[in-house]
Amino acid sequence: MISLGASAQTAPATGPDEPPASRKVDADKTADKPIGKPVAELDRVEVTSSKRRQLQDEVAGTVTALSGSKLEQMGVKDAEDLFKLTPGVQFNKGNADGALYSIRGIGTNTSSDNVIFGQTPTGIYIEDIPFTDPYVYISSPDVPPFDLERVEVLRGPQGALYGSASLGGAVRYLFAKPQLRQQQFSVLTGVSSVGQGGTGYTTNLMANLPLFSDVAALRVVLTKRRDAGYVDNKGTGRKDINANDAESARVILAFKPSATLDLTATYMRQHSKQNGDSGVFPDPEKLSIDTPTDARIDSRIDLSSLQANWDMGGLKLTSLTGYQTKRREQQTDVTYLLVPDFTLYGGVNYPNVDRAINVEPRRSNGFTQEFRLAPTETGDLSWLVGVFHQKVNFFRSQVVTLPGANDPVDLPGDVYFETVRQGSATENSLFADFDWKLTPKWTAGAGARYFKTRVNFDRSNFGAPFTRFESDESGTTPRFSTRYELSSQASVYATASRGYRFGGINTTGSLPYKSDSLWNYEIGARLRPSRQLSLELSAFTLRWKDIQVSTSDPNGFIVTTNVASARSNGLEATLGWRPVNSFALNLSTAITSAQIKAPFVSGNGRDVASGTDLPGAAKFQATADASYNFAGPLDSSGSVSAVLQYLGKRKAQLDADLVLPAYTTLDLRTNFGWTHWELGAFVQNVTDKRGQSSAAVNYSSYQNPGAVNFTQWYPIRPRTVGVTLRYDY
Repeated sequence: MISLGASAQTAPATGPDEPPASRKVDADKTADKPIGKPVAELDRVEVTSSKRRQLQDEVAGTVTALSGSKLEQMGVKDAEDLFKLTPGVQFNKGNADGALYSIRGIGTNTSSDNVIFGQTPTGIYIEDIPFTDPYVYISSPDVPPFDLERVEVLRGPQGALYGSASLGGAVRYLFAKPQLRQQQFSVLTGVSSVGQGGTGYTTNLMANLPLFSDVAALRVVLTKRRDAGYVDNKGTGRKDINANDAESARVILAFKPSATLDLTATYMRQHSKQNGDSGVFPDPEKLSIDTPTDARIDSRIDLSSLQANWDMGGLKLTSLTGYQTKRREQQTDVTYLLVPDFTLYGGVNYPNVDRAINVEPRRSNGFTQEFRLAPTETGDLSWLVGVFHQKVNFFRSQVVTLPGANDPVDLPGDVYFETVRQGSATENSLFADFDWKLTPKWTAGAGARYFKTRVNFDRSNFGAPFTRFESDESGTTPRFSTRYELSSQASVYATASRGYRFGGINTTGSLPYKSDSLWNYEIGARLRPSRQLSLELSAFTLRWKDIQVSTSDPNGFIVTTNVASARSNGLEATLGWRPVNSFALNLSTAITSAQIKAPFVSGNGRDVASGTDLPGAAKFQATADASYNFAGPLDSSGSVSAVLQYLGKRKAQLDADLVLPAYTTLDLRTNFGWTHWELGAFVQNVTDKRGQSSAAVNYSSYQNPGAVNFTQWYPIRPRTVGVTLRYDY
């Protein structure tokens, strides 16, 4: 499914010998084109979601493609902005690098505060290197959209080609690649102000430097931004505590020593620091919290990768090697969770304790290697075979202190709880994928992945010797598809695919949980009645069994168990219309019903009935995106654009009666461009709507009727006004 702006403006994928999408669109801005004449047409978009290039119209499935140029034109600066453009994909906000994503309603939490063990159900890939934690949750990368080639959102399970985690779907971030023949330079800077909050800024730099003509080139991308804070802490007296300072760097080297061999080496680093919590409490309508201690989050993500493509004469061998690290230092205030309710120690009273502090250092490092073999020329049969290996080492400790307890017997050093979790998760797999053109109009496809997973887990509580637990699983994830061209303007498809996640072991004992799996059955149609109009429709049912659910035991410890089953049924539709060159309109909707289909009892004893909605699954979402180009003042090329988003109400947590209300937001932007310069102005969330993106309920307070019911809400960004200035050479 082509997303809003992508229907009209997403450019094909590019290689090292052609300008990237962002530069193509920049060139179009300054072209001497007639305004308002019916000469425009919707692009035929090229994607690589099947790990080989093909037109999006030829994919027997639903893929949303958003070009980097589109994201920059719309002023997208982070994931919160990005996923407004993809109805059916829910962005569940958290602190820096702490968001959760769900696609087609597949998720069991909206807040990463409730996630310790278990893979999240949406795969995140950066240059095809998996960044979804296979066992212990560390963080979720928020990739800056500046100088991206494109973002692809793959809907439905992707187990055959992408392996574990991609139950509801996958998100692929693809960087713009070095250009071997063209020197390029871009600077984008801006400043913004958030209503009832602070001031933010962003500075982005890109330099493309050919080193040897047609042989090697270097592309360097640097970004630095401050996301303005807007949450105040009444307990400490600090304002705008959730301001986030983020820096990132990318260095990409392309080397093509011969016509049959090319190599691309990539290094990326992202670093975010946030000195306060983005969640609010107790009133979700007020941008404030009341805790005696401010949160601190320091998150860093690194990626080193090397991709080699070797044309062996009729066959192409691809090697992809990656090494990624994550580090996250997090301190949070858990006073409302623990101080009123000492369930672990039988309600012992500590009159001098007025706060509780939770400190969690987390880190992981992972090595990935994939080899793929495919024909260089595809006839009636297109195929791909591959082998995949990934090993991730992880560490996550937790120390909860009650300053002032002064109890050397039960709480030595004021330590209420202390644990260390470390180990490794390994996945090895073989995969194959085929598409066979049975007739000029009819194509059938099939694929499968055989996998083995292993988790080694060591745990120590309160400094005791480590206890080791192990978990091994294996299985096969197939996919089947068929596609038929009714005419040059219409095609239909059907697909069935399966996804899976790692199994594992809990921290509170040797109780294991096994891999869960999901089948997706989908039919769809693509219609292009004219060059200016496109319509894409899809209907799906997803059947999820042995669901991994993170809930709390009676002592407040989060555990993961396999429970029940669930089903998600839905319809998706996208309309793209570009009647004239100067105007484009895109409408996208998703209707989803995602529910538990068998009752179960959560870890804290609460009944979850059959028919309970899955968290984060809005029954209706819609986005409208319109843009208009015109001749601006001072011989400029002007444009205005608007994004209107509606997100229906959602359940926030499976075992809590907590609903996130529906909301509507409107974003406006205008740009004026000259040959090398572009000036922009924008207003996001024009009506200053107090929407809630996610929420989490305190588990332990259920055990004590007199305790405070601690619910933390994560609001969307308030009204934000800003200006940007860009220079391209």
